[in-house]
Amino acid sequence: INAEYGGGGPTNTKEIEEYLLHLDPSEITKWTTQEVCSQFLERCHFHYLIENFTVNNINGKVLLMLEEPNLVEMGVNVIGDRLMVLSYLKLLRKKKIESDKMATLWQGETPAPGLQYSEDCGQCCARICCPCCITRKQWRITGQGIFYRIVPPCSWFTTVTQEYIDFRFLKDIELRTKNNCACFCQSHELIVYAGDQGDSKPEDTSQHELIHPDAHKVEKIVRTAWSNARLVAD
Repeated sequence: INAEYGGGGPTNTKEIEEYLLHLDPSEITKWTTQEVCSQFLERCHFHYLIENFTVNNINGKVLLMLEEPNLVEMGVNVIGDRLMVLSYLKLLRKKKIESDKMATLWQGETPAPGLQYSEDCGQCCARICCPCCITRKQWRITGQGIFYRIVPPCSWFTTVTQEYIDFRFLKDIELRTKNNCACFCQSHELIVYAGDQGDSKPEDTSQHELIHPDAHKVEKIVRTAWSNARLVAD
């Protein structure tokens, strides 16, 4: 960032916004009051507000919580500057929300290790001796939805495909436990039902199976993320 702006910081509104969009939201919440002053106030040309922010102990986490009444109480009396500070903070908050949505909540691969998570003994042995010889699904769950890549065996001349289930179109999830190997062991699976679009009919619902030891944990993660996604949509 410093090199991009010649070490002197952005010089106009457009450059300031570009600078803010390049910041890592997860790092902003860790800023000390001194870093807020150097990385936000000075960069956005609000040098004269450094004392106001320092006296009120505005660190990175608090910075993202500031609203107009707070700025008024802190003595930011110039209306134009106050509105610009709020505009820049809105930009940072939006970036953080987008970042939180894409943050990985869980990731794993299927088939998982263990005979109970394999179709048969042959697949179980291949999973141990030659993982690339079997079709694998690489799962990643974020606050936005469920992603999984289908990776074919290395000997197949096919491409990797990817599926995405948007939480907005999630219909239902179901946790199942199956007895395998003459009931001597159990496997856990999460069934995900999703529609291709918001107004999809029941018969258009697709089914996705995550068979993994973490199925119970994943169910809680998905339910929480799904609930949050619906709250945002509403």
